[in-house]
Amino acid sequence: MTAQEAVITEQVKNKKTKDRITETALRLFAANGFSGTSMQDIAAELGITKAALYKHFSGKQEIFDSIICRMQEKDYENAHSCGVPEGTIEEMSDSYASVSPESIIAFSKEMFRYWTEEEFPSLFRKMLTLEQYSSAEMRELYCQYISSGPLEYVRDMFFSVYSDADSAKAAALEYYGPLFLLYSIYDTSEDKPAVTAAADRHIDSFFDRNRKVKELNGNRKNYKVRDMTNMTNNMNSDNIIIRHETEDEHRAVETLVRESFWNVYRPGCLEHFVLNQLRNDPDFVKELDYVMYKDGRLIGQNIFMKAVIKSDDGRDIPIMAMGPICIANDLKRKGYGKLLLDYTLERAAELGCGAVCFEGNIDFYGKSGFSEASNYGIRYHGLPEDADASFFLCKELIPGYLNGITGEYAPPSGYFVDEQKAEEFDRQFPPMEKLVLPGQLF
Repeated sequence: MTAQEAVITEQVKNKKTKDRITETALRLFAANGFSGTSMQDIAAELGITKAALYKHFSGKQEIFDSIICRMQEKDYENAHSCGVPEGTIEEMSDSYASVSPESIIAFSKEMFRYWTEEEFPSLFRKMLTLEQYSSAEMRELYCQYISSGPLEYVRDMFFSVYSDADSAKAAALEYYGPLFLLYSIYDTSEDKPAVTAAADRHIDSFFDRNRKVKELNGNRKNYKVRDMTNMTNNMNSDNIIIRHETEDEHRAVETLVRESFWNVYRPGCLEHFVLNQLRNDPDFVKELDYVMYKDGRLIGQNIFMKAVIKSDDGRDIPIMAMGPICIANDLKRKGYGKLLLDYTLERAAELGCGAVCFEGNIDFYGKSGFSEASNYGIRYHGLPEDADASFFLCKELIPGYLNGITGEYAPPSGYFVDEQKAEEFDRQFPPMEKLVLPGQLF
């Protein structure tokens, strides 16, 4: 076995172990509650020591976060497979305007089985039902996944055939209300297939008798999303603003980036210094320097840099690199990052950018159309041919832009920094503790 194969084998083994820990913890959370379950309880259930458990997760919250991440990934998979929108109506207005009754029916039946028959989501639903009164976070998650979240999702799909939002919501309540009730009936029923059959009958009969919803494929009202610089969205905000960064915001944005990346990839971080240096780099794209505000509070940012692919035929293919991109820590995994990412990618496309390459997590960025750059025949500079390059991602903003091109990408030089200078720069900010944590890369 080569060294690279050994690394891959170890990574697979670690993933299986972390999946087993996550699944075991969820079973305990569903039975005893999150607060009623300790790391010692999880370790005992797994038959391992508490110290061994801490090698994979820093605590219960990190385990819980991994559960949420898995649920988010599955949500996108389910929506995509059934042909219904994967994001909010602000993100995907065209998809909401073209969704078919058949897609909604298939999705609704699939989701009822998903939440009742599949072990992981069923336990997740039971945990949130149990824990919704324990904290604001749990209550918000219960609403997002089980109650008001699905109701608003259906309302948005019905919006195009109703004269106003109230009528669309009333129809959504008539549709989703019985399904919500049947979840509880299912849990205590001795004849679970009969409950599933009742859910199917309700879904079919609703579309059979509801003339308005039948018109989903017929005459539609034109739904237009308000400009992103002042729009209302489905994330409990009346004022989301995405606009260009101004010079007097530089330090506030650097502070946000610092707090977002602190102890994530290394003890401390370099990203706020990288951002500071890139603003004066000749490859910096000032037109794509964006900040995001929620209710007047700075919560996110993203930037782009000019870059090239050194094509194997000798050409320099112009593309862009991206980041650092970040969202405030307390708002991560709530959809704001994808909202910011998709908006800024659209603006890059409007400027004529053909493709974007950068380093990131495919589990998140794949939801916005990124894939591993190797799928396009693009190699990462200086990386051995057999090395794991799953971190190196690419997205075409102009379809077919990279057709017939193979070559090597080198990150813009501005991304490489003097760590000693970065340390000196960091002293301008309030002190924060540097920690060595599981999952860090450096």
